[in-house]
Amino acid sequence: MKKVTPKRLRSFLALMAVPAIMTATFTPLAKAAPDIPAEQTQNKQADDFYQRARADIEGSLGSIGRDYYITYRLVERIARANGLDEQPWRIRVTGTGNVNAYASNLNMLTFEGGLLEQVSGDQAALACVVGHEMAHHTENHIPIRVEARTKIEAAQREALEQARTEIETARRDNNIIGSVFETVTGTVGDVVGRNNSVGRLFTGPLAAQIFRGLSSEETNQATARAEQLYIERIKELDEEYSEVLHAQESEADKVGYRFTVSAGFDPNGCARTIAVLEKTLHSRLPSMSHPRPEDRLADINALNTPATNQRLLAEGEENLRRSPNPLGYGVGRDGESLRVESRFGSQDIEDSFPQ
Repeated sequence: MKKVTPKRLRSFLALMAVPAIMTATFTPLAKAAPDIPAEQTQNKQADDFYQRARADIEGSLGSIGRDYYITYRLVERIARANGLDEQPWRIRVTGTGNVNAYASNLNMLTFEGGLLEQVSGDQAALACVVGHEMAHHTENHIPIRVEARTKIEAAQREALEQARTEIETARRDNNIIGSVFETVTGTVGDVVGRNNSVGRLFTGPLAAQIFRGLSSEETNQATARAEQLYIERIKELDEEYSEVLHAQESEADKVGYRFTVSAGFDPNGCARTIAVLEKTLHSRLPSMSHPRPEDRLADINALNTPATNQRLLAEGEENLRRSPNPLGYGVGRDGESLRVESRFGSQDIEDSFPQ
């Protein structure tokens, strides 16, 4: 899968069908021909619009363009079916192998290549992922998640800097480094062995920068000490944030399920998504941010009843009648995302300008 770069997205923007406003909008005809029902004409116009959108996006972004088009269609449908089309949404697709998706910034939805690979062809499962991430935005989960992430990132830097300070203090006091830190490596090694991601945090550019000038032995000892300090701090953050983050994930699962079913997708798609996540190693480990997959599945199954699904589908169909036109699309101003327009932004200025 090709990596999306600003250059590739700028090429996409240059090739789009409406160059003057750098976006594609849906413009229905004034009225249907006398012998053709208005609804049939509108459906034909929508189909034509989506075909042009597919040609634009896939033609400009190559293989990864297919992922962008699919996620565009899902976001666009879920937004209209749930009254979430009064504001634009932004989509970013990565080429990484991570089985992950996340919500961030203002209305940004990021889908990583590994997850798209695992649910490839199962539009209902991917729709559930989309609905889940949109729910993090609609339920205002982002601020607390950003706060937790910021503290986690700060904990890494603080652990590295403290470890370096302790090494330098030991050197200045003429202590034997091996005896000062002799218990560190074994203790941390056990933990890191169970969670390789912790070890990788301290072998990257940040660690290299902070440990610059240390000898090889000092670097090894500082790395082990930093890992120990980091794990201790993460335990504290886990106690501080795990309860609220787990509650947010459960809420996003339930709201995302509602979004998905209202948009007309198979209600069993959410269960299939969780089944994919359950196969990944990190999902089976205790997590600060996510409940266990089996608990999430139980909650989803409790929602999946004929009466609930029928009610949600009826609500979605009513919303779609109120917002029948496809939402336009364009390249985000950051040059690195695809913007799904709101129903207001999908209007051509000449059609919506006051007379």
